[in-house]
Order: sequence, then structure tokens, then C-alpha cells
Amino acid sequence: MTRPPDARHLQLRHLAEAGAAARGSRSPDDDVDRLLGLVFEWFRSCFSPERACGRSGTFEYAVNTPLGVRHRYIVVEGGSCVAMTAVDRPADAVIGVDIDDLLALAIGELKGTDAFVNGRLKISGDVFFAMNWIEWFGSRSTPPADD
Repeated sequence: MTRPPDARHLQLRHLAEAGAAARGSRSPDDDVDRLLGLVFEWFRSCFSPERACGRSGTFEYAVNTPLGVRHRYIVVEGGSCVAMTAVDRPADAVIGVDIDDLLALAIGELKGTDAFVNGRLKISGDVFFAMNWIEWFGSRSTPPADD
């Protein structure tokens, strides 16, 4: 059984439904950064250290926004996961995606494999490492089931 969506997931869903992903506000920079913060905090909370089995690495997301490309990182190391805006080492895999597709991935309306096959998500670097995302974070970034 999966957990019900938490407040972050509900915020993401609300933003997606309202079409507020960096459009039509007084401060588009704030909207983009707030949205990316929510998405990557949600991803971080979906991390399953048991499924990572002690493996580590860095995922870089190059997110196309109306304000240009924004980079965010998910670093997995020592059984923990952190979302960052900058890192001091190269990423193992770089995932390029539009902000609307990133949001759809986060709320479970788009599967990463479908996005990749349809050209909506591009991967450079170690593609096999990038495929760990599904295992470590869940195929639709839903929190792991409660036991």
C-alpha cells in the first residue's frame, strides 16, 4: 500500500493543474526556484536507501524553463540523498527535461521511460547509472509503500 500524497506532492499537483510553472507572476525567478525546490525536495523524500544498496552517484537535471536552463542535483552517497543547486564534482548522468515535463514526472503523470522514448527527456553521461532513478526513487516518484 502506498502512502497518501503529502503536502509537497499536493502543492506540486496544484501548481501543475493551475499551470503556474513559472508563468505570469510578478517574480518569475521566484516561481521557478520555488517550483524546482518543491520538485527536488519531493524527489529527495522518495529516495529508498534500501533499494540503492549502498551505491552512490550524482544525477544532474538540466531543466529548461521560460527563464533559461536551471541546474539541480541529486547526490546519493552513504545511504542518504541530498538535493543541491551546485556540486563540486561532475555528475554521473545529466538529465535534460522541460519544466512542465519535470513537474509531470514528479506528480506521476509521466513515466521517465515514456518521456525518454518520446524524446521529452534526454540523458547524457552514464545512461545505465541514470536508469537507477527508477529503482532508487520509484518509477513515478511515489513514496515507498509502508510496511
